Amino acid sequence: MSFDDKFEKMLWSPNVCIVNTKSTTVHKSPKPNVLLMLMPNGTIWLNYRKLQVKVESPCSMNLERFPIDEQVCSLVFESYSYNTATVRIDWMPTPITVLEDISLPDFDLAGVRTFKHTESYKAGEWYRLTVELKFKRRYGFYILQMYFPTYISVFISWIAFCIDSKALPARIVLGVNSLMSLTFQFGNIIRSLPPVSYIKAIDIWMFTCVAFIFASLLELAFVAYQDKKLLLKSSKSGNTVNAMITLMKHIMPFVEERDESIPDRYIERRKTDDVCDFPKVKSISIQSDKFSSETNSLDRELATRRRMHYLKKKRRLLDFGNQVDRISFFAFPTSFLVFNVFYWGFYLQEPSSSATSWNDGQ
Repeated sequence: MSFDDKFEKMLWSPNVCIVNTKSTTVHKSPKPNVLLMLMPNGTIWLNYRKLQVKVESPCSMNLERFPIDEQVCSLVFESYSYNTATVRIDWMPTPITVLEDISLPDFDLAGVRTFKHTESYKAGEWYRLTVELKFKRRYGFYILQMYFPTYISVFISWIAFCIDSKALPARIVLGVNSLMSLTFQFGNIIRSLPPVSYIKAIDIWMFTCVAFIFASLLELAFVAYQDKKLLLKSSKSGNTVNAMITLMKHIMPFVEERDESIPDRYIERRKTDDVCDFPKVKSISIQSDKFSSETNSLDRELATRRRMHYLKKKRRLLDFGNQVDRISFFAFPTSFLVFNVFYWGFYLQEPSSSATSWNDGQ
């Protein structure tokens, strides 16, 4: 037997309310949309039109796995006027029925579960019915807007390993621009999230990407430092060779003059006194034209050796910088790949806290 809304006011009600609601809005229409039925066994079925009551309830969100997170929100029903001594409320065999798919812009309804317990107050004990709704965040938007651009920034920073180690300005521009773009993007993400005191999944991702880009800049600084260090050594070696050439040029004329000024008697006496058979001192006498040709030959030989020494140093320097870049070109992507395997493997799996059974609400 069905009745209209006039009989509703004549019926006794347990005065059930939603305890944790923030605001409640009742839909108004020219005539109240109420379904009141009296079953043969005495059961009264009371139903309001869909969307007639709009309830806004708080939901405590845990953002540790953001943006690959799940959120559980609850509604708590309780008889406001009658305790357990007067009223016993309970869930029906099918407590929650979702009439159609719920579509939210940022979440999907993943499950529904209900349970009953007793809450104690100073005035006594009350039965409490709780329904929990589990929502899974749609992270496709965040993949395109956050993860994909950070991938691009990290990959761009690795292009510096393919550039010649001597092209420092180009390599610095790549690394610094990648770091600045990543920092700017991270700032935009932080502004769109509530401030929390724990580390989120997106924080770990961004900090790791920043660390990889900063490490590429450190690699650049290390190669540049070794470049400068070897150049200084090469410059010192060249200065030593030049000093030897200058010294030889100043000593040879002095030796010639000393040889021409030695008396013959001193030479004869040295011949009789020396135990070892040294060559005659006069034999080292050098004519000016012969000395000039030998000096030019010495200059050419020392200059050739100096050029060879510089080329060897430069080749070793280039080989060292290229070797470091070669190692970094394979080490950085490999390390980033390992990080991705652990990161996505951990956050894409089902959290242990949500392993309990959930109904799909259908």
